[in-house]
Amino acid sequence: MTLANGQNNKEGRVAKIISCVGAKGGTGKSSISLLLAWELSNNKKKTAILDADVQGTCVSAKTLNSTLPFDVFTVGNKTQLWEKGKELAENGYDFLIIDGNPRSIHEDPALIELIAKLSDLSLIVSRPSPRDLKAQIKYVEAVKNATQGEIRILWNFFQRTTSAHKDGVPEGESLLGLKSLRTKVGLRIAYQDIGYEENHIASLGNKEAEKEVKAVAQEIRRLIDGKK
Repeated sequence: MTLANGQNNKEGRVAKIISCVGAKGGTGKSSISLLLAWELSNNKKKTAILDADVQGTCVSAKTLNSTLPFDVFTVGNKTQLWEKGKELAENGYDFLIIDGNPRSIHEDPALIELIAKLSDLSLIVSRPSPRDLKAQIKYVEAVKNATQGEIRILWNFFQRTTSAHKDGVPEGESLLGLKSLRTKVGLRIAYQDIGYEENHIASLGNKEAEKEVKAVAQEIRRLIDGKK
């Protein structure tokens, strides 16, 4: 299911759609959406975030820094998502990133279904903790039932030196029946500090964080291009 009915837009491209979703709040879906939008648009690709999260973190980021090199739009329901997404897909956007609302699993399951149907890649953003993972089970099943795209777990706030986190990755993959992205996003102060300025992660001079975000974006590009 594509917004442009599988046809190239007027600039000869088909928009790729990535969703950052999950049932658990506080896992960093909005932060990941913003980091990805920065990295993808940094490669001269026309990018937009469709903010379906009631907290509106991505919309607030655009308000704080109006010079962000990508667009952000609020989509509060299924109809708004479809209409705005279709408009952008037909007008030359290379990437659309959907920042999902965790509460919609209970309040608006139709929105979850549409996000999954539209997505070339659904990223289940999660911490490697038992509580977070158990909360994702029903959400992940809904995504699996609706999507024809790829699904991956993106581990956020990952602590490489913590055995509980390292053990949590294979346990989470088994519990949810999903593969993970190879690149994990660490628990770094840089990812918190960037929220004060809403700039590219490179502006903080943290080379490890910059390298990590670039690796995530490159892995995602390979996945949606069919290079697994």
